[in-house]
Amino acid sequence: MPSERSRPEWVRELAPVDPAALSRSVLVSDKVEEFVAQVGTGSAGWAVELGQAMAAHIIAEVPELDVDGIVQMVRDGCEVVALEAVAALAGFKDFTVEAAPEVLLGPAEVVSRGVGVEHILRSIQVGHSMVMERVLDAAERYLPPQQRFSEIRRITARLFGIADRLASEMARAYGDAHEAWVASSAAARMEVVQQILRGGPVPADRAVRLLGYDLTRQHVALVGWSDERVPAGASRLEETVANLLESAGCSSALVIPVGGRRVWAWGSRIRRLPVVPDRLRQPMDGVRVAVGVPAAGIRGFVTSHQQASEVAQLGMLTSGERWLFDYGELDLITMLGSRLDRARKFVIRELGALAGPEEATTVLRTTLKCYLDVERSLSAAAENLHVARNTVAYRVQRAEQLRGRVVGVRRMQLQAALALAEELGAMVLGDADRRAG
Repeated sequence: MPSERSRPEWVRELAPVDPAALSRSVLVSDKVEEFVAQVGTGSAGWAVELGQAMAAHIIAEVPELDVDGIVQMVRDGCEVVALEAVAALAGFKDFTVEAAPEVLLGPAEVVSRGVGVEHILRSIQVGHSMVMERVLDAAERYLPPQQRFSEIRRITARLFGIADRLASEMARAYGDAHEAWVASSAAARMEVVQQILRGGPVPADRAVRLLGYDLTRQHVALVGWSDERVPAGASRLEETVANLLESAGCSSALVIPVGGRRVWAWGSRIRRLPVVPDRLRQPMDGVRVAVGVPAAGIRGFVTSHQQASEVAQLGMLTSGERWLFDYGELDLITMLGSRLDRARKFVIRELGALAGPEEATTVLRTTLKCYLDVERSLSAAAENLHVARNTVAYRVQRAEQLRGRVVGVRRMQLQAALALAEELGAMVLGDADRRAG
């Protein structure tokens, strides 16, 4: 029988199906690097891939969690849980759910959105079942028959321990968040807003009294969030969105905190639509804002918020320097990127080897996108990119070679794929030698 020390060795042989899985981790880089140092790149990529699959499975099985803000926390939480499961099986005991506060931030957001604790506990059950299935399949693949029984007992005990502890922690955190939420003034306002967003009947006088905001005016909706992994940014977010609404010419504003690092906001004018200026000073580090299309009346209040929420989901997937996400500018990318699995296949299919993650390939994509954006003018592209005209011509030719088709073939799809690659980066890119049918 193998010693306790030798048992975890099979875990270090794990490898993801997608070689680029690790680059799509949603966690902070130092935590991922710490994990890689302990269990190896292959096992880390396998865990990240498992976390992503678990999140998709939970959202499919518990649709109550498939809403803006919560779905991102599900992705964060699933990846942390998958990493802890692999760490525990590999004998690396210092990586725990409690060490990753993004998992336990969820209840504050869930409570403020009216989602019950039963859905949280159901998600843990669904996720645990999937992890058990994937891990046991891997153990059967990597372990000789004479070692499987004892290892399965160890796996079962470790994974049940994680699930039980997580359920207890989440139930406690949910209870604390619910108690704090009920006592807050934001609870009554959120109840009215949720009813309006669901299309329910809300007497105008009651809405104005509770919200202090006139729904008959011209509105623009914002969703602000913090990239920080601690629930400490609500006041800063409220200040940022209030300043943005003022810059848009709004004479009235409604700002509601949603959880610890997100706010919903609306601003209105009486006669003209509010317009967020194109050029704005960037707010403090870690703050990002999504903007819906301005519109009038209650319908505009709802649709602008829906658009801001959708483009916020796109913003949460990006890792670039952009901090303001305007649905009016990014509507096509928002719609195309709503299903990451399909978006990734589309990008790789359209770009071919031009979808590679290398820096040189990124330069070619950037040049080709600029060239197409200026209606295939070499001179205009060269001016925008601050390079020679011949350099643009060479890069475009090289990009066509990697893609395997000239730019005139499926041009609309090509531009969409380039835009997705620019906004989502590694989330939709693959190795240069991979293809999708």
